[in-house]
Amino acid sequence: MGNDGIPEDIRKKIHLWAAAGAVTAAALPVGADAVALSAEEVLMVIQVGSYCRVSIDKAAAQAILSGAVAQAVGGAAFSAAIAALEVANVGYPLTIPVKVGIAVGIIELVGVAAYRYFTR
Repeated sequence: MGNDGIPEDIRKKIHLWAAAGAVTAAALPVGADAVALSAEEVLMVIQVGSYCRVSIDKAAAQAILSGAVAQAVGGAAFSAAIAALEVANVGYPLTIPVKVGIAVGIIELVGVAAYRYFTR
């Protein structure tokens, strides 16, 4: 178990989702990237729930995603990160490394927030 109380196996899976998000952010064109990243986050919440023996559908995962992130960092901070991702699209493709960093940060945050939600 890590310093943050998240078991290492789950932490590794969150890192894998973040790595997939990095590839998505780098590979997809402006517009498609945000849609794909959002879908990945919802699927990750479903998977984290299954690790915690909770079965949910996509609609429930979206609601949990919103609530867990808002509780962890506040809705404004999450919205700012999403806005930063969109601003980084302005300089595409030169800003791909920035997009990747933002996407990884958001997905790591979502994974941790989802795990904490399910274990409370």
